[in-house]
Amino acid sequence: MMSTSGQAREFEALKFRRAPVVLTVSVLIGVALPVLAAAFMVAATSDGSSQIGLKAAAMLTGAGWTGYLAMVGMLLSVGALMGVGFVVCWCFGREFTEKTQACLFALPVSRARLAYAKFTVILLWALLLCLVSVAVAFLAGAVIGLGAPGPEDLVAAGKAWCGGALAALLACPLAVVASVARGYLPGVGALVLLVVVTQVVTAFGAGAWFPYAAPGLWMGMGGAAAAETVSPLQLFLCVPVSVLGIAITGQWWKNMQISSG
Repeated sequence: MMSTSGQAREFEALKFRRAPVVLTVSVLIGVALPVLAAAFMVAATSDGSSQIGLKAAAMLTGAGWTGYLAMVGMLLSVGALMGVGFVVCWCFGREFTEKTQACLFALPVSRARLAYAKFTVILLWALLLCLVSVAVAFLAGAVIGLGAPGPEDLVAAGKAWCGGALAALLACPLAVVASVARGYLPGVGALVLLVVVTQVVTAFGAGAWFPYAAPGLWMGMGGAAAAETVSPLQLFLCVPVSVLGIAITGQWWKNMQISSG
């Protein structure tokens, strides 16, 4: 017999698979993102005199597969936060905007377990999505003529996946905003604010210690020199930030009251 936690995950996974927003984000991150990186790579190496070529060349931290996969990692460190963050806001906020939160009280599963089930489904999807993005990147890289990847390129691919995975973890605290504010739009607003704050903190030189900036800097968004200054400890800070967001959300859902509105 399936446990209540298993039932909650199955229930959330069913809603998740049927959601158009999840499909849209999956296509954008899993396919469009590595293809965009391939287009930038072509622009940087074949037409360096054009505006787009110069800007694309500025994003490169290396040549061949290494530079291309680093670019994929940069885009993933931003795209995963934005895409997964939007899905997190939708997944938790939709219960309130669609007026289904009252139905949660009638389910044979605690609301806290439902919240944790949502996180489980979202994170498993996000980690797999980052893996798909890297796999598509290898296909796109072959199409643009990068040749056969070597062992060091597999390491670069693993780093790109890690950048996306860390960014996906950082999307979890947005569930707190979407839950407390009872809607996904406030969560999306918080996501936009996070992006702005990240830019400001990075501009002041403290980005490595700011979890929302560290993955992007590590992938090379601030240049090769800045990437080398990001330590494992600074990257690890993404984990407790994510865990804290999950724990606060679970506790809030446990004590949630039915909205009078």
